[in-house]
Amino acid sequence: KSGIIKPQRIEGKTVNEFIDMALVGMKWKRGKTDYAGFHTMTIDEFMDPLTFLKKIASLFKLEIQYRVEVQGSQIVGWYVDMIQRRGRDTGKEIELGKDLIGVTRMEHSRDICTALVGFVKGEGDNVITIEGINRGLPYIVDNDAFQRWNERGKHKFGFYTPETEELNMTPQRLMTLMEIELKKRINSSVSYEVEAQSIGRIFGLAHELINEGDTIRIKDTGFIPKLYLEARVIAGDESFTDPAQDKYEFGDYREIVDPNEELRKIYNRILSKFGEKQEMLDQLDKLVKEANETASNAKKESEAAKTLAEKVQENIKNNTVEIIEAKNPPTTGLKPNKTLWRDISNGKPGILKIWTGTAWESVVPDVESVKKATLEQVNKDIEATKTELNQKVQEAQNQATGQFNKVQEGLQDVSRTISNIENKQGEIDKKVTQFEQDSNGFKTSIESLTKKDTEISNKLNTVEQTVEGTKKTITDIQSDTNGLKKTTTEIKEQAGKTSEKLESVEKKFDDMKFSGRNLLLNTGGTLKSDTGTNISNTDLKSFKFAPDTFEMIRGQEVALSITARTQAFSKGTPSPWIGMELSVTYEDNEQVWLPIRIEDKVATSQGWVRYSAVVTIKNKVIKTGYLNSLIRNVKGMVELKEWQIEIGNKATEYRPAAEDQVTIDEFTKKTNDIEKSVDGVKTTVTNVQNSQAGYEQRMTKVEQTASGLSTTVSSLNNVVSDQGKKLTEANTKLEQQATAIGAKIELKQVEDYVAGFKIPELKQTVDKNRQDLLDELANKLATEQFNQKMTLIDNRFTINEQGIDASAKKTEVYTKEQANGQFATSSYVRDMETRLQLTEKGVSISVKENDV
Repeated sequence: KSGIIKPQRIEGKTVNEFIDMALVGMKWKRGKTDYAGFHTMTIDEFMDPLTFLKKIASLFKLEIQYRVEVQGSQIVGWYVDMIQRRGRDTGKEIELGKDLIGVTRMEHSRDICTALVGFVKGEGDNVITIEGINRGLPYIVDNDAFQRWNERGKHKFGFYTPETEELNMTPQRLMTLMEIELKKRINSSVSYEVEAQSIGRIFGLAHELINEGDTIRIKDTGFIPKLYLEARVIAGDESFTDPAQDKYEFGDYREIVDPNEELRKIYNRILSKFGEKQEMLDQLDKLVKEANETASNAKKESEAAKTLAEKVQENIKNNTVEIIEAKNPPTTGLKPNKTLWRDISNGKPGILKIWTGTAWESVVPDVESVKKATLEQVNKDIEATKTELNQKVQEAQNQATGQFNKVQEGLQDVSRTISNIENKQGEIDKKVTQFEQDSNGFKTSIESLTKKDTEISNKLNTVEQTVEGTKKTITDIQSDTNGLKKTTTEIKEQAGKTSEKLESVEKKFDDMKFSGRNLLLNTGGTLKSDTGTNISNTDLKSFKFAPDTFEMIRGQEVALSITARTQAFSKGTPSPWIGMELSVTYEDNEQVWLPIRIEDKVATSQGWVRYSAVVTIKNKVIKTGYLNSLIRNVKGMVELKEWQIEIGNKATEYRPAAEDQVTIDEFTKKTNDIEKSVDGVKTTVTNVQNSQAGYEQRMTKVEQTASGLSTTVSSLNNVVSDQGKKLTEANTKLEQQATAIGAKIELKQVEDYVAGFKIPELKQTVDKNRQDLLDELANKLATEQFNQKMTLIDNRFTINEQGIDASAKKTEVYTKEQANGQFATSSYVRDMETRLQLTEKGVSISVKENDV
């Protein structure tokens, strides 16, 4: 405290430069430091070097260590080190009756000051001090305190800024307040000594371990009043043979004050010495004012809650509709974009449809029917190709090795076949060239067939010439134990017309994908705790390991990963815990616990989110091990799924263990059609893919004629991800003619829904901002009972000689998925539409939500 740091701005300095500024004129010197870049600091008020050092450490995110060097019996050097912060805030609590042995509370003079620097920030960058009325000195002193507490004849400086609402602070008023404050700072302060037991090591509880640098909480209810502290673990002395002998040293204590206890103490002191201490009366007056403000705020909050409740009721009344379940479409009481019909003409669960005002339109994209038809066609093509390929291989295996030239002549046709066959030890290499001629035209083909081990390759190039035109076909078939791929190119040339078709079909026989092996078995299902406002008991799920897991992970880095979602979640007491923990016992009986904990990472309410952690297994024989997933002492809803451990230092996407995998249909089909004629050009590109991630179909179609240009892009996909299942159907069409341009975008989307709240875009007026926030929150509360959301978007844009027309329409349908054989009987529908018309006479804009 023997120095003053004045207000200033320090630009672009390293941690070494900052420390040197703080230690000017002191016996302490800069020691070891970790590089942390360049930073800028603005000092708005007077402070002592110690406070400045703490601000430097916070700015560079480093930790202070004070160090002295000793030679013989003398201290020859005092050093300030700044290094990377150790440990973490684990949330661990050391409590009396559990692992707290005792707390010693000591009063000492560490925080005493003999000179007080006072200042108040004025307007702009102006700082009000007492230099003008105190002989040019910005501080006042206490001579008695200086005699008792000075260090080598130097003052201990303290700093003070009054907590007041006075707008016109004067130097005279500031000095008066400083004199009152200095009287409070010339007495001794308090520190603590804590003795604790390591129950984490004694009983093998991973979450109770105490590590160097960790921030922990200490509770001693034996004190009067009760004592609550926050502290850091400075050092530890752990026994290798007897954990009960472990000792720890704590520091950086911060007392956590119970405000109710403090209020009672002030009240009792006032009753005993009423009228003697004006300062206490002022404090009581301040508490009364705070109580009045709290009551006023409570009144405002209750009025806001009433307004919100009325808005929620209005939304539910206007937007909730009944779902009509029938084989035939309803004919009465139809409301555009409001009436919903579950079409069960082809059986349950049926298809949900909405009345647009002119027709019934499906709300949910019909992915399964399209997927079924495509899959049937792909399987049919693949099976036919496999049969044909097997026949060709069988024929080649029955033929002898050699070269052959075969000519056939008849009255109507002539053909010649040249063959080269090599067939030995199961390997086949066959090449055939064939020429055919008849009254219709010419046909030439070149074919190769190769078989080696389990791989088969068949290539065929054919050219046909007739009076109608020319047709060229190139086919490439590749087959092995994992799948079959067929690629075909077909070109037709006719009078006034040319067409090209390129097609590729690929089918996998072994549909299991392993980007990293999951070593846990039976990881399907979920672990869920849903207790509302009550604190849950322990919910536990245990897993078995794949064969040879312990040998595979020995000496390896292992990635643990898990998926979680929450609703109205909060931590309970004591010691909340969410995640999973791998326990390993080595051959020498050393036992370690390797957890992934997420209770401090999950949000209050969130959809499915993936979390991971990396641990290291020692290179020793593993005797036993187990893995448990745990949810303990939490409130609200917490649900876990997709547990996975794998070798490596980076977690990959979840997949079941190889022993739990099942085969699914997985294929890719790509088609490119180009047709050119005297009327124009037509191009169609299609890509269909089905895999474990989902089903996806994309198509782009372009038509170009003398009249104009038309482009259509469509997409249909069904994707399963960490956030749930999502169906999307999108169509875009753009038409361009000499006198008009038209554009249309249609989208249907179905996704899992968790009611959430986002802050709307701020408008120019406070009233508008308040209304938007109210609408958003009311909609969230009205839809929180639903778990599925369907969105229909229809946007259109037209430019012609009459002007510009634009419309944007969006319909949101909230419902529930089927559960226990039951279907949702009601739904929540929001209908929003905006129209814009521009002509030479003016502009017309209309905005509509529901019927308003």
